[in-house]
Amino acid sequence: MVATIVDQLGTWEQLGEVTLSNEWQLFPFSTLSEIFRIKTTILNQQDWDKLKIRSGAYISFFYSDSSQSPNIYIPVSTHSIIRELPVPKEFQDSVSISRAIACIFSHRLINRYSLSSFAQWKLKLEALA
Repeated sequence: MVATIVDQLGTWEQLGEVTLSNEWQLFPFSTLSEIFRIKTTILNQQDWDKLKIRSGAYISFFYSDSSQSPNIYIPVSTHSIIRELPVPKEFQDSVSISRAIACIFSHRLINRYSLSSFAQWKLKLEALA
């Protein structure tokens, strides 16, 4: 069962929190939602502040017919970001379309440097119920 929190915007399903890596990682919970609150947490702030190289992530949705959405870039931010990420038109008629969500580390210089060259951070997703 998905944990929820309630605030002035509504009820948010806690989809999970992932430490970014070079491999696609699934969040523990799927969702029907189209509105997401995205939170990033830097794990080693000192390294983040020292390094001039900033990173981000991509998220992608996976559907029951094995299709995948285009990658959506997520920057690191000091505040929560709310984004509308609609279900594609071909799935909107489905009463119970559930989307699995995965994420992967991203940086334009990732092929030049190892992942350990970048400050580590976590990505947390919440879905508006």
